[in-house]
Amino acid sequence: MELDDLDKAIIAILREDGKTPYTTVAAKVGVAEATVRKRVNRLLEAGVLRITAAVNPEKIGLTTQAIVGVKVEGEDVESIIERLDAMDNVRYIGVCTGDYDLMLHVAMPSSEELFHFLTRTLREIPGVGQSHTSLIMKVFKEAW
Repeated sequence: MELDDLDKAIIAILREDGKTPYTTVAAKVGVAEATVRKRVNRLLEAGVLRITAAVNPEKIGLTTQAIVGVKVEGEDVESIIERLDAMDNVRYIGVCTGDYDLMLHVAMPSSEELFHFLTRTLREIPGVGQSHTSLIMKVFKEAW
């Protein structure tokens, strides 16, 4: 789907605050509210845009975050992804090229919980090989 400048402007405003009223968006981009509503509905239906609540992990007690690179042994990447996807503390799973087959973003309540995840939970999944963990010290930007 091709996005024009109006689509991009609407998306930029909603990225800042997904609850922005369409009348406010319309005023900022200089079109009618009905135009914004139609554009947003079209973007939602096409899967370009989705409106969700962004949770700050630290505010709900998930103060330990890490990026984990995972090497997969064998061919069954999908079953590993399914297992990881079922875990609430795994916030992101990406299939990658390079040194690791999967990159994860995990958020845990403590370093002890992260230790347990890395040494037990992750290693018990069949096909998970070596992993490398980088602790996130501070998040400065998170935009999707």
